[in-house]
Amino acid sequence: MRQTFRRFLLFAVWPVCVAGWLVGAGAPAAPVGDETRLSILAIRATNEPRPHIDAELEPLRDALARFGYNSLRLVVKGRQTVKVGKAWEQPMPEDYALRLTPTEIGEDRVTLTCAWVYYVKDAQGRRAARVLQQVPLTLIKGKYFVSGGWRLKEGALVGAFAAD
Repeated sequence: MRQTFRRFLLFAVWPVCVAGWLVGAGAPAAPVGDETRLSILAIRATNEPRPHIDAELEPLRDALARFGYNSLRLVVKGRQTVKVGKAWEQPMPEDYALRLTPTEIGEDRVTLTCAWVYYVKDAQGRRAARVLQQVPLTLIKGKYFVSGGWRLKEGALVGAFAAD
């Protein structure tokens, strides 16, 4: 009787538990709402004789180190509540912009499309947006994602963004 019970656990109950766990682990978080609060930081990265990092960027030091610059200055800071499917475009230095469009909002993460945009003048002299890079990604709420490295007149432009 005891051995039969062990076999039952091993061959019947255990696989069902493992299968349920695997299915649950791969499932995305259930949608929570239709809007989220996003934050964007624009950072001018340069190499200077006396290295400098703005105090507000100190928590991002390790993530920003991969760009290879010794000085990091916060030049633009934006925060806005954005609805699913609606784009928020934050202007950046030297005709750049960062456009974020949430596609799904979960309890602990936000899926969105991130687009780096550069504005140029067309043949008629009007400003036209040129998308430099567009990627879908998932943010863990409260953690910044760092992207960029676009060339500026002095240094490079790096963006950091997060969902609250």
